[in-house]
Amino acid sequence: MVSHLLQRVARGASAGVVAVLALSLASCEKNPGSAMPTEPTLEAARGATDPTATWKIPLAAAALALRSDGMNGDGTYSVYANGVCGVSATIFATTAGSNSGDATIQTSAPKGGKCGRVFTLSYPDAFTETLPSFNNLNVLENTTYAIPVGTTVRRRLIIAPGSISNNPSRCGRLLFGPNGSVGVASDSLLVTRVDASTWQVQSQSAPNDRAYCENNGVSYEMPVSFVIVSSAPLP
Repeated sequence: MVSHLLQRVARGASAGVVAVLALSLASCEKNPGSAMPTEPTLEAARGATDPTATWKIPLAAAALALRSDGMNGDGTYSVYANGVCGVSATIFATTAGSNSGDATIQTSAPKGGKCGRVFTLSYPDAFTETLPSFNNLNVLENTTYAIPVGTTVRRRLIIAPGSISNNPSRCGRLLFGPNGSVGVASDSLLVTRVDASTWQVQSQSAPNDRAYCENNGVSYEMPVSFVIVSSAPLP
């Protein structure tokens, strides 16, 4: 093959060019794979990516402690979608980030004509507060654990409006479910995997629907219900 190609180009090329070409072609024949390196696939090039998320809070929330601001309603839920009105929501399901499996949402208050989203917390003693918040549902899915579709497990939720500067809240953090000695006077939530992208989250039946108020040490009955939807199906 090398000699054939050299005969074709030798007529119009100098001896030096022919020699260089001969060396190049010979090298290609010895290692054909080196001539045209394979391009990495798109998946390999970008690596693992954590999906974003949408949190859906019921519009009919009279019996719930965690309530929406009523914005972006779809008739059933107030939709808190990642990237809309300052919402940042992620499921840390891959090694791109922490691989914790946590589903988090961070909102910010409207300011200076800029769109924002808030939540209302309603306590059984009639106290209410409306604030942006950082919420974290622990261990929804990661690379070593997934809730099978149709299965219900218990999980811990942290609602933390007090973690956002200049927005003091009654509890700082509300803990739903213990973590060792933290939040022992509280109850975990029930998380049901609906399909590859959807999880229904709700309190256990009363009186096992308590949340622990970190600032004052009081345990309140605070029923919650919401849906988390991943931007991409997960295993």
